[in-house]
Amino acid sequence: MCRSLGVTILEMLVALAIVGVMTGFALPAFQHFVQQNRSAVALNQLIGAVQFARTAAITMRSTVSLCPAADGRACGPRDTWHTGAIIFVDRDRNGRRENDETLLRVLPALSSGRVYWRSFRNRSYLSFTSTGLTAWQNGSFRYCPPGNDPTLIREVIINPAGRLRRATDQDGDGVVEDATGEPVSCP
Repeated sequence: MCRSLGVTILEMLVALAIVGVMTGFALPAFQHFVQQNRSAVALNQLIGAVQFARTAAITMRSTVSLCPAADGRACGPRDTWHTGAIIFVDRDRNGRRENDETLLRVLPALSSGRVYWRSFRNRSYLSFTSTGLTAWQNGSFRYCPPGNDPTLIREVIINPAGRLRRATDQDGDGVVEDATGEPVSCP
């Protein structure tokens, strides 16, 4: 008697149908997971940049500033942080990089979304003094994903002492709250 070691076409079609159905259910959840990961990466990039600038200011004993800079050399308009940023020694403390000021780091543009900086004194940049304090610039960086899904918006809050914290979801609705306790939203 001869035994068959293969599968029939019917068995193959049933297996493919099951895989197709399972993929159909898993794909939307996976896409949301990827979007959550992008939000986390963008926020972590901002946190790393702020911590680097603060540490550099303390270590170098001078004012260090961060500003948006699409070209990687000169500070740009206020709400263009998503196009890239620079960290530099700000000798004249004006928040703009001059040719004689040392460039410490260039941050790349985000792959998607936008970043907004809002601060006390309404500056387009963030500066740290040689003691690690901000120049009275408590504020927040807010990451807004494409489509502005409120569950994907992230925020990091910076106090005048230069310390930062991530905004958290205090009421369990899936949307983080800002420093005043209000749910975050994007412009």
